[in-house]
Amino acid sequence: AALCERIDKEFQATREDMTKFSETKSQEGKANLADQRDQLNRAMAEAAKEVDQKMDKLQATMEKFLKDFSDTQAKDQASRDEKTQRSESEIWLKLDRTNELLQELTDSSTRDTESLREEATKNLEDYKTAANGRLDGHDEENLQMRTALMEVENLATRRVDWVIKDASKRLRPNSASKASLHTSWFSPKFDMAGVHGLQLELQLFRPSDWGADGESSGDVAIYLWACKGMNLVYKLYCGSKSQTCEKVFNGKVPYGTTRFCWLKDQINREDDTLRIGCEVLEAVREVEHICKPIQPPSDEELQDASQAEKEQADKLAKKQLPGSLLFRRHVNNRLFDQVKNQVDAMRSRMVRRVEWRVEQASLLRKCFPPGESICSASFNAAGIEGMQLIFYPCGYHGATDGFCSLYLYAPAGATLRCNLFIGDQKRDANHSFEVAGAFGRTNFCRFEAGLEQATDTIVVALEVDEAHQDMIATVAHPKAVPGDTRSIAQMDGSVSGPIESTVKLQQASGNLKKSPLEERRVLPSLWTAKSMADNSKKEDKFHSFDELKTQTRGPSPTRRVRDGSTSQLSPMNMSDFKASQSDDLTGELQPPLPKLKSSVSEKTTISDFRGASEWSVNTRGSRSRRSLPKSNSQVVVSPMSSPDI
Repeated sequence: AALCERIDKEFQATREDMTKFSETKSQEGKANLADQRDQLNRAMAEAAKEVDQKMDKLQATMEKFLKDFSDTQAKDQASRDEKTQRSESEIWLKLDRTNELLQELTDSSTRDTESLREEATKNLEDYKTAANGRLDGHDEENLQMRTALMEVENLATRRVDWVIKDASKRLRPNSASKASLHTSWFSPKFDMAGVHGLQLELQLFRPSDWGADGESSGDVAIYLWACKGMNLVYKLYCGSKSQTCEKVFNGKVPYGTTRFCWLKDQINREDDTLRIGCEVLEAVREVEHICKPIQPPSDEELQDASQAEKEQADKLAKKQLPGSLLFRRHVNNRLFDQVKNQVDAMRSRMVRRVEWRVEQASLLRKCFPPGESICSASFNAAGIEGMQLIFYPCGYHGATDGFCSLYLYAPAGATLRCNLFIGDQKRDANHSFEVAGAFGRTNFCRFEAGLEQATDTIVVALEVDEAHQDMIATVAHPKAVPGDTRSIAQMDGSVSGPIESTVKLQQASGNLKKSPLEERRVLPSLWTAKSMADNSKKEDKFHSFDELKTQTRGPSPTRRVRDGSTSQLSPMNMSDFKASQSDDLTGELQPPLPKLKSSVSEKTTISDFRGASEWSVNTRGSRSRRSLPKSNSQVVVSPMSSPDI
């Protein structure tokens, strides 16, 4: 406690000393500050006085300088104003002169421009006239070159198809309320085989109330339009059907097929399209090029010409003849086919034996009941075209049980001395076919006798010893008068009508046994149910004998025949003939096979098989003929007579 009191006393003494010291120093600072403020005020007063004196001197100097400068500026301004006035005067004088010069240049330019415009217009008109003339020439040459190029481009085109999409929806016949029986659709125009401007026309017919001609043949006809003077041999297609036409067109009416197929059968069911096609087989076109005469020199050009040049120009003007060059362009796309047909015909004359291998023989009697046949492909032999083998595994109508029948179909006018074979069974078949039909044996042999057990096949063959064919061509010519020296071409234009006559030709291959050139032809192992003698059925494709296996796995469905009864339905049926059967099965008289008609065209070809309208039966011992009303065909073809063994 004493220590604390001591310390407090010391602190109190120290505080009092510090207070006294602070007061003393404060009084000294105030006195010093007052002295300094007095000194500063005296210095500032002296400085202000000095500044006032200097400012007065500077102001006087500046006023003097400004006065001198103003005087100098006034003098300079006066001098510049004087110079400016003089410059403006000179400029206005120069501008007036410039305006005068510009006016003179404008007048001169206007005159020159008008002169140049007139000259340029004249030159432009001359150039335009010359250019138009050259362009017209180039256009004409370009058109000719384009036409020639298109003809050359389409020269190799043989067939053009017009594909119609959505055919089943778009192609509809007219309603019964309209007068016209058919509706027409036209294809775009096209060029082919050197022929231009072709167009196809599709005609679709509706059923008529009175039964129009050809209504049973189909509801579609195809026509072709062509330019005037075109001589065409062409083939028109509708789907898989086709028909060949030949026509010299006049450019006003088309030419084409008759009603030859049904639309519904030719539409492709997969994509609902119909193909209408045209194939040009042969085309003859006459093209005329007008010969343009050479223009002789004008009188102005001949003024400075020599006498020889003038004479040459006169001769040129006199010798020029107006006219044209006529080019006959001939395109033959069937040359190869014609040569091939001729070669095949020559080769067929060397064919003596024809063999047809029938496979799956053990199944034939199950698939083909009595009266139903299988037919081979058509073939040519010994110079006779269009022959066919018709084989009945269970025999034709009236055949003895267990026997098979074999017939040979041949065209009208054919005379054959030949032998028919089934396996090693041989039968002679000598016959003259006055009309197209079939000839053979109803009871040829027992079926097992011709069957080869090892291979399950039957070899059906034809061996020709001698053959010839009579061809009849109907021609027309003007009546010839004794002493008339005119040619046939001259008489064609002077007679009112032709006189009809008949030329009879005979193709004879002679005795083939004496000829060293012999060939054996093997037919493909295919069959069809439609014989060439039966036109009452639709066209049928060829089948493989392996298809017979599928026909025997299950029961055969039944069908109804014409008399109302039912029979087993084989793969292809050939028993739709109403031929009466013989009461005596052992007699020689047998019912006839299918009958047909045929017409012989002017080109000595058998065509246009129509259907059964007349038939006859000939036997060895006795002859009997039974006929129905004849048709309007040129040649009425009866069937064959079939002697029994």
